[in-house]
Amino acid sequence: MQLLDTDDILYLETRDRLLHYHTATDTWSVRGSLLKAEKDLAAYHFARCNQCYLVNLRHVRGVQDDLVQVGEERLEISRRQRTAFLAALAAYVGGAL
Repeated sequence: MQLLDTDDILYLETRDRLLHYHTATDTWSVRGSLLKAEKDLAAYHFARCNQCYLVNLRHVRGVQDDLVQVGEERLEISRRQRTAFLAALAAYVGGAL
């Protein structure tokens, strides 16, 4: 078992029926649901950018077109999630200032 600080998590990815927690130094994989993780992490400023990724808004470095830069990774923002994701990001940035 590995405990992760939510501040260290860059984003979560669901792939191959596993939930992958990406940090700056490693990736941790566990069985789990992105929907459950989204509910559990909502209070820690995580937002879904598409059906496969849940992004820690603290680590967003920029948005360009349909991509969000998280750490060194560029993740796709789906049309379906775009409005909600950008609203969550704007609320986070506005509240962090």
